[in-house]
Amino acid sequence: MSNDNKQIKRMADLLKSGATMLFEHCPECSTPLFKIKDDIWCPNCNKRVIIVREGEETKVTSMLLLEDIEKTIIIKLQEISSGIKNEMDSSKLLELGELLLKWLEILEKVKNIRKKPT
Repeated sequence: MSNDNKQIKRMADLLKSGATMLFEHCPECSTPLFKIKDDIWCPNCNKRVIIVREGEETKVTSMLLLEDIEKTIIIKLQEISSGIKNEMDSSKLLELGELLLKWLEILEKVKNIRKKPT
């Protein structure tokens, strides 16, 4: 069975099982997205995606991207933590502390975006 036929069969199976085909398309492969219970999925990539609505414009953002951003932030937090452990200069400690706080705020925002229902 060709790749296209497998994709069509998978989409047909999703529809038969009660999933809803959406107007939005996957940002990575342009396959129509499906709503399964409360989650949005790309049947081709087999990935969960979220839809972020901004005014009239609709953006489809891959959950994978948000997970990658979260991992990068955690790495930066670890680097800053190491810097704090080794730093003796109080002004640099204050600077690192402010940087740590900013990254923690960004991490919290990314986690909140991931938690938002679509």
